[in-house]
Amino acid sequence: MNDSDRRYLPAQQRQTPTLDHGEVVIIGNGIAGLTAAIEARRLAPEKRIVIITDQIHPTINTPALKQFAVGKLTREQLLAYPAGTERTERIHIVNSRVTEIHAQSKYVTLSGNRGFGYDSLLIATGSSPQGLPRSTPGRNFDGVLTLHRLQDYLDLRRRLGEVSEAVVIGGGVHAIETVMGLLYWGIHVHWLIRGKTFMGKVLDEYASEIVLNNVRRSGATVHLETEVTGIVGRVGAVAGVITNHQEMLPCQMVLSCTGTQAATQLAISCSVPMMHKNGIMVDDKLRTSVRDIYAAGDVAALKNPQTGNYEPRAQWYAAVAQGRIAGSMMVGHKELAQQPFGVHWHATHLGELSMLTVGEPISKDPRLTTLTDTSQGGYRRMTMLDDRLVGYLSLGSAQPDSLAIKRLMDEGISVRNIVKPLLKGQFDSRAYLSHQRSRATRHLIEQKLPVLLGGEERRAPANVPTEGNYLTSPEPRQMSQRMPTQLPAPRLPQTGPLPQRAIEQAANRAVMPVIHNEDEINPFTGNLPDVSLSGNQSLIVMADNDISRSYMGPGRPLMDGPVTPPQGHRFPLDAREPAIPARENEKKQLHYKLWAYIDQSPDID
Repeated sequence: MNDSDRRYLPAQQRQTPTLDHGEVVIIGNGIAGLTAAIEARRLAPEKRIVIITDQIHPTINTPALKQFAVGKLTREQLLAYPAGTERTERIHIVNSRVTEIHAQSKYVTLSGNRGFGYDSLLIATGSSPQGLPRSTPGRNFDGVLTLHRLQDYLDLRRRLGEVSEAVVIGGGVHAIETVMGLLYWGIHVHWLIRGKTFMGKVLDEYASEIVLNNVRRSGATVHLETEVTGIVGRVGAVAGVITNHQEMLPCQMVLSCTGTQAATQLAISCSVPMMHKNGIMVDDKLRTSVRDIYAAGDVAALKNPQTGNYEPRAQWYAAVAQGRIAGSMMVGHKELAQQPFGVHWHATHLGELSMLTVGEPISKDPRLTTLTDTSQGGYRRMTMLDDRLVGYLSLGSAQPDSLAIKRLMDEGISVRNIVKPLLKGQFDSRAYLSHQRSRATRHLIEQKLPVLLGGEERRAPANVPTEGNYLTSPEPRQMSQRMPTQLPAPRLPQTGPLPQRAIEQAANRAVMPVIHNEDEINPFTGNLPDVSLSGNQSLIVMADNDISRSYMGPGRPLMDGPVTPPQGHRFPLDAREPAIPARENEKKQLHYKLWAYIDQSPDID
């Protein structure tokens, strides 16, 4: 064993206590933490990167736990990255728990009173389940489970064969996914929802009723405005629950899916006050109010550009994106963190229905105009301020292009001419953005600047206010300011109209980026789209459906390519800037998957 390996041994195996040190130290080995470590290694091959975690298993694909619970996946298929990724990427793992952060001296205290120094620190401790109130009688009976971590789902799987009736408590996505999983096993489910509707902060009453009726048709019994006042047991095991309506519901298992809260204990135990509310408050570069400390994943609270509130974004896609930005920031590559996160969005399956929410679709602001549509067996709701989209809700058998709709909001693009396609769920993002590109090109040829924005100038979300020395992120550059450097107006040899061929050639070099048939994040497995690299281009291109199907075939191995981008590749400085495609003879495409497990067999779909 060499000296570098000995430095990371547990304290109890060492002769003399010393202060270990890592240039990049990450607390937590969830998907945000490990993604940050891999990104930091890609950008800084020489730095010492350490992950400190108290978990006893590698990083897992948490969205896939729902499929694991019903027996459609094995434990090996839950790995987010191939086994041994940490060793391959030279990422040291310290199995311990962080108890305090000494920000001025730049070290953390581990369990056993051991110190660990850092240059840059990332808090990626995730979230913790709320569970049943401590005052609930019988909450400690055998068969009362709170579903959150891998151990909880392992316990659930061991009990399924002994259960004929179950009670699920909760009114969110986690709860309905659990209900549908139990129905898959033929278990009768009583679903208890405290509110008058399902997901009252996201869905209106009409959309809620569509979802609940779908669940009822699947065989579950839904109890609205119902809470558990006590749990009845027999010889130490669950026998039923008592509701606030004085009703006894017999069951052999009680599952609590009542939401999570950000694990902000380290913000409280930091020697320098760290701002936290609903999570650790960060800016668009994921910097906290304490210098050289970052936060990412479920524990981070970002500013909602529409409401001004700081909120966590507890989704797999958000955690991956934040991990990449945090990793680049920690090794000094600030140029890779220029793009704001924008409005929040969420896509998932609710039984047989696909749900998409972007922005604030049920805002009650009197200035907003609300439009709804119930055709084609689905439901869509739009909220607009003048001709700008503020919120979008879609519920039905098919899901619209979520990232394209999010982009419409983030960039403030007028939707005056596409209101009907959006309402009908028939919005063709590629055709629309191509049309926008051609129109902008024609204006450039005629030496006119296109009007991209109207009304007040949009600004990036404000940074977290601090009392000390704190870096602020620059204002985003406006598109009209970039255009002269991206595509200067051509010198016209003559006045008058140009031939159609010249217009078509210029359209190929348009300044408006095109979404290349962006693949949606799979809400059940957490898989991300392909990353396609062409030559030296630093453009992230989502995989088209044909490529996705070729990678998702039944005979495909679990992982057939590198986990991280090839050495030297960098992500774009601004995702909205155009990328000039490589010539056909120079184009060398590399396709690889970011995650270990991909399975779209018929029994999962």
